[in-house]
Amino acid sequence: MKTNDLALILLINILWASNFLAAKIGMEVFPPMFFTAIRFLLVIIVMVPFVTLPHGYWKKLFVVGFLMGVLHYSLMFLGLSIAPDISPVAIVNQSFVPFTALMAVIFLKEQIGWRRWTAIIMAFGGVTVIGFDPVIFKNFLSPALVVLASFFLSVNMVVVRTMPGVGPVNLTFWTAAIGMLPLFLLSFIFEHDHLHAITAAGWEHWSAIAFSAIGATVVGHGLANYMIKHYPVSTIAPYYLLVPVFAVILGMIFWGDQLTTELMVGGAMVMGGVTIITLRSARPPSKEPANGS
Repeated sequence: MKTNDLALILLINILWASNFLAAKIGMEVFPPMFFTAIRFLLVIIVMVPFVTLPHGYWKKLFVVGFLMGVLHYSLMFLGLSIAPDISPVAIVNQSFVPFTALMAVIFLKEQIGWRRWTAIIMAFGGVTVIGFDPVIFKNFLSPALVVLASFFLSVNMVVVRTMPGVGPVNLTFWTAAIGMLPLFLLSFIFEHDHLHAITAAGWEHWSAIAFSAIGATVVGHGLANYMIKHYPVSTIAPYYLLVPVFAVILGMIFWGDQLTTELMVGGAMVMGGVTIITLRSARPPSKEPANGS
């Protein structure tokens, strides 16, 4: 990989990792679903000149918009908003990787071997260990919501794999477009003080929303799409394992996250399992039986 492209990979990781911190800052004032809906509105405004109508995939797009745009993002940001620290959320979020492997087995009839089964058990075991972190245990609802959000993300990824005719730009835009109105509606039903949030928000809160929408989504995913066009997924996927690492570092520096024993042990288990699944999944198919995977 060229040095310039390695720098882009590093930038993508930093942008995606910083999104956890930006969202945490923004949700100091904005309710989670309201934050997500405004974020989607900005994504739509910025991306609308670059999208096309995805003929033939409307039904699946609405499924994706509901799974990703409504369920995943609302649960993820809600879990992050009530979490005392950023680090556990960034790590637990990686549970979407073993979930996706399981979804592929169930719905796509893919076969995985004992190594990935072991990795799946290791990753979920790590999430359990993190749950016993004294900081997290005070509000166990947070990791529970993040795990549920990761599950919906994994289901979404399985659906997306059946939509080869829809590009990443269109997926990002239509997820935002389909999810925005339901999120605004849900926010006005279940959340309060929207006008107060708008008037009370300072430059840092509005900047957090702008960064989450434009920096992490438009720029981050745009650069990721560029990398996909120039390198195989098997080459670049392992680099994205740096996202939770950078998120933990940012959480410690800017949010005062605490590195407890449970977080370090559980985090190592989660990332170890995720790494094995990622590397094994990235390998080209072989002629050996699936139980060697």
